[in-house]
Amino acid sequence: MTQVLPGTINTPLFDKSLSKLGVKPVGIPPIYEPRTVTNVLLCAAEHPARDLVARGTAKAMILNQRLAPGLVDAVLATRAGFSPQMTDEPKPESAPNNLFGSIGGHDTAKNGFRAFQRSFYNWLETRPAARRCGLAALGAAARLAALD
Repeated sequence: MTQVLPGTINTPLFDKSLSKLGVKPVGIPPIYEPRTVTNVLLCAAEHPARDLVARGTAKAMILNQRLAPGLVDAVLATRAGFSPQMTDEPKPESAPNNLFGSIGGHDTAKNGFRAFQRSFYNWLETRPAARRCGLAALGAAARLAALD
């Protein structure tokens, strides 16, 4: 069993969920296309691991939460609170939503937000040999720098 932690994905969740904000909500950036997570899910099916994080920024947030939970709480409260999660696009409370059932005619896995197509972190995470080569190269460069 692998737990995949995706971060913010460009899905219709923000478009079709019930919202009382008065505007259309958006996830905390950066936002990635669903394809970035499906690649991580395929990797998890072929190479089981306990946890796989599907974004470098999500991994950084998890590491920071372990090292300095108070700092992460402060950042979330001040920088990632309400204002970054709201668009300028109005969305009335009476807008169709999928709280109690599906919305007919809306059969897409993507939303209209600008999102990243790829994640270099995911690419490294799903290719262990490339990650090891990269780490070896960094180690060799650090050793050479120390000799000078």
